[in-house]
Amino acid sequence: MTATPAGVPDGTGQIVAAGSASGSIYDLGYRRYTGPRLGRRHAVAALLRHGIRSAYGLGRPGRTKIIPMGLAVLAALPAVVALGVAALASQTGATNQLDEASPIRYETYWQAIAQLLALFVAAQAPELITRDIRWRVLALYFTRALRRDDYALAKVGALIVALVVFILGPQLLIFVGRSLVSSDIPGSISKDLPKLPPVIVQTGLAACLLAALGVAIASFTPRRAYATVAIIAVFTVPPIVTAAAARIIDRDLASLLTLLSPIDILDGTNAYLFGLEVPDTVIRVDLWWYPIAALVWIVVALGVMLWRYRRIEP
Repeated sequence: MTATPAGVPDGTGQIVAAGSASGSIYDLGYRRYTGPRLGRRHAVAALLRHGIRSAYGLGRPGRTKIIPMGLAVLAALPAVVALGVAALASQTGATNQLDEASPIRYETYWQAIAQLLALFVAAQAPELITRDIRWRVLALYFTRALRRDDYALAKVGALIVALVVFILGPQLLIFVGRSLVSSDIPGSISKDLPKLPPVIVQTGLAACLLAALGVAIASFTPRRAYATVAIIAVFTVPPIVTAAAARIIDRDLASLLTLLSPIDILDGTNAYLFGLEVPDTVIRVDLWWYPIAALVWIVVALGVMLWRYRRIEP
């Protein structure tokens, strides 16, 4: 039997180390992946789940949870106030009077959380986008089944889901809570049920518009701070310009400028869906224009985002 020379595999995967009294070096080699290949759909789903968790800082250090969780708690506070009013109304028997006097209702909830939503998008859209661009890891995503459009749509989809939870969660809390504190649960449900379709449609429009716009803006810079400032500017500057224009130029022309302001558009869609008077923040224009403008903004923002990712250097 011939002895195995030092430094040569001995047939069992072990390499005999020359000049070493102890220890061994194992030639493990490289093995091909033999498990299931789940393909493009599962890759998009995994990226979507990761994006939703990242939007709220789940699975990440505690400091990343402060802003999204803090804003979510602030957004839920009006719901707690509304439940307190509902409980008081149930105990005193003045349900209708207190409901009408309450500042927090389904139709007014959007105005209560609109600024919080803008801050959430400004903080979390760059969180989902800029790190991958800055550290040039997009090439790793695009080498396999995931396509550029898949990546972009998964990111915006994750932010949409996060915003739906942010907007719809507190209002569902109001719906359930009002029913539970009422002495007439079926009556309370039948009274509030017609309010749910406008709530759901407004939530969908707001989530899609803000998420698409936030991700589109964030995709143009690898710097999170720049993206945050740009998103805040897009949400806050147009209403100021519109209000100033209403005092300087023709009011009808200023009304058209509201269709260039995402926050004013969503104020208008909320008024349209709930049959309200146009809020003070929106210059008068036919209310049916606002849902159309919201859909146009969503399509344009998604188009810009997809265009950007088709040309971005990974």
